[in-house]
Formats: sequence, structure tokens, C-alpha cells
Amino acid sequence: MKSYKALLNSLSNDSSLRQLTGDEIKKLRNVFLTTFQDLATCCEKYNLTLMLIGGTAIGAVRHQGFIPWDDDLDVAMPRRDFEKFKKIFEKELGEKYILASPNYKNNANNRFPMLLVKNTLYVEAGNNSENEGSKIKIDIFIIENIPDNFIHRYIKGLWCTALMFMASYEDTYEHQNQALKKYMCKTKEGRKAYYRRIKVGKIFSFFNFQKWMNIVDSACQYKKHTKLLGIPSGRGHYFGEIRSRKTFLPVIKGVFEGIEVNLPGDFNDYLTNLYGSDYMCLPPVEKRERHFILDIKFKGDE
Repeated sequence: MKSYKALLNSLSNDSSLRQLTGDEIKKLRNVFLTTFQDLATCCEKYNLTLMLIGGTAIGAVRHQGFIPWDDDLDVAMPRRDFEKFKKIFEKELGEKYILASPNYKNNANNRFPMLLVKNTLYVEAGNNSENEGSKIKIDIFIIENIPDNFIHRYIKGLWCTALMFMASYEDTYEHQNQALKKYMCKTKEGRKAYYRRIKVGKIFSFFNFQKWMNIVDSACQYKKHTKLLGIPSGRGHYFGEIRSRKTFLPVIKGVFEGIEVNLPGDFNDYLTNLYGSDYMCLPPVEKRERHFILDIKFKGDE
């Protein structure tokens, strides 16, 4: 059985998807860079740690900038620093951006925080233009302490993974986005997966999506200082990005599109764990990750 993400990837050549023009890609990346610089300047002012992760970190290491086909920018902050960031956000960045995060005054749009650019539109399959989260954005992933004790870690990881599963399926049921339904139901496998998510999601609809996001966010936190760190809300869920603390901290300097940036301290260990030892090689076209864009508008567009 294919994963939800794999099913979307298998449909990625659908003509209903928005193919960005060269000019749009350039404008989108300029927005990302401006947003990132604003965020990085704020973090530097308050001595908060901010680093590039995921495909953006690969871009910095392999291309010293964006991966040629990439259309996003991902960063991470340790939990302690992110909690401080929430307190100063409105004062420092609230004029230009919206911080959507679990357990914050603005409604969460995902299991991880997002820095949304006001007066823009960025609609992906699964969202719609009325969704407050349908804006150009930077994803902020939270680096959490992970229990050193194996049994404690395993039980906590299973619980957090189960909560993420419940929240994801409830999201599909609660919103029942017609664009996503039309998109997935183009194939028999996709149709089965979509209706399975609806049926299972209904079971967990005793809490709404926002409540589920808050529960997931709280469950992933761990207050004690540990030898291990991880990004439970990342691509590998709870267990996928658990590494030694020194893999993440202290950060090391890198370059991204001519800008000095922070990378995980042992970025080779981090990227090898996430993408394999051949992460410096370009993947085949069919394995290149992409987002599923339906519409995009920039600030000032009519």
C-alpha cells in the first residue's frame, strides 16, 4: 500500500497542477529569501538558534542555494528558543507575517509552525484559497529533547506517532477539500485511500483539527535535557530524525544564495540519516520531491 505522500507523487503530472513559470519561481524564491532574512535577523537579535534543515540544508551543502527544482524553504528551532520566539513575534514580525502554530493564538494549519507572508496566496492540493494557511510560507520545525531511555523513548514515540495519525485523518474528514478529492480520485488506488481517510477520520472527529494539533504539539515536548534530539514533526515523524545532540548543536555556518546561514552541527550525519549516504548525488527525476500547487499570487498581484 502506498503512503499518502507517495500517492500524491504518483499523480504529480496531472494537468490540474500549477506549473510555475520561470518568473514565478524567481519571485517565489525572492519572497522566501526575504522572509528568511527577516526571521534570521529577529532570531539573531534575541539570541535564538535558527538553522536550515531538510532539502533546504541539502541545497546549501550541494548547491549553495536552492535545489534547482525546489519550491520551499525549511528551518528549525530548538523548542526552548521557539517558545521565546512566540512571545516576541508580534512586536518584531507581526506587521508583515502571521505565525500559525499549535498552542498559539493563531490557528495551526499543520503539526508544525508556519511563518505566513501576508497578502499572498499559495494553494496546494488539500487546501483551498479560503484557508488562512494558503499563503507563501516558511515551515518552522521544532527540535525536541528525546528521552535517552530506550523504553521511555519507544513508548513516547509510538504515542506521538499515533496522535499524528489521528490528527491527519481527522483533518481530511473535517475539511473534505473538493480539490484534493478530485485529484486523488483520478485513480482507483487514490480513491480508496481518500475514502479510507474520510472513514477513519470520522472516528476521531470528537476533537476538531485545531485541538488535535495542540495535543500533538504538547505530546512531542520533553522538558528534560537529554543526549538525544529529534524533529518529531518532520518527514520521518517521531523516530525518523533522532540523532545525538551534537548532530544538531552547536550549529555550523554555511552559505545559501549568498547569505550566511546556520546548518546542523554535523550536517553530514543529519543528511545521511534523512536521505542516505549519496545525498550529494542528484536523485532521478521520478524521486525528486515537489509540492502540488493549484494557485499562486504574490503581494501586489491583482
